[in-house]
Amino acid sequence: MYRIRAYRSQGKYITSEKTFQQLAQLSNEELLRIRPYLKLPRPISPKVKNPKKERIKKQLNAATTTDLRQVYGIGEVFANRIISARDKLGGFLLEDQLNDIWGLSLETQQRSWEHFVLDSTPIIKKQNINNITIAQLAQHYYVSTSLASKIVAIRTQKEHLSSWNDLAAIQQLDSVKKARLSLYLSFN
Repeated sequence: MYRIRAYRSQGKYITSEKTFQQLAQLSNEELLRIRPYLKLPRPISPKVKNPKKERIKKQLNAATTTDLRQVYGIGEVFANRIISARDKLGGFLLEDQLNDIWGLSLETQQRSWEHFVLDSTPIIKKQNINNITIAQLAQHYYVSTSLASKIVAIRTQKEHLSSWNDLAAIQQLDSVKKARLSLYLSFN
């Protein structure tokens, strides 16, 4: 029994009668007598893994709905939401902008980066927040009509906005939204 425990403590398994016979120091007759009571696991043959095909990642800013639907978890609705957001923004600049797609789970976002890449970022001409109208501002993906109205009201009151600090009174503008908007809007 001691030899069997020592053998197992090495992380080895007894997978054949021959190994068991050697460890238990049994004669051929003794092994024949206890053979009906032995239950040894079948030897495990090493599985040959299929090498994963190298997936060629596509540009997210050029992806079609068909491309997006290849990702598990992205159906027609999410594919349309992603493309709609991308078109309204003029293209994604950061990977975490997929967080802003309503209802898209974190797991699906992570899976999407197995299929897509954000190598070439689009050239975005930032709009001057001091010259933009409420209607133009409200067309932006990250700005609602009420937020656009508040920004323009503060701009009118101060005559000129010089930084995001000028808009600190607006509760709708949290740090994440300011970071997103700073990618597309400027103060000069």
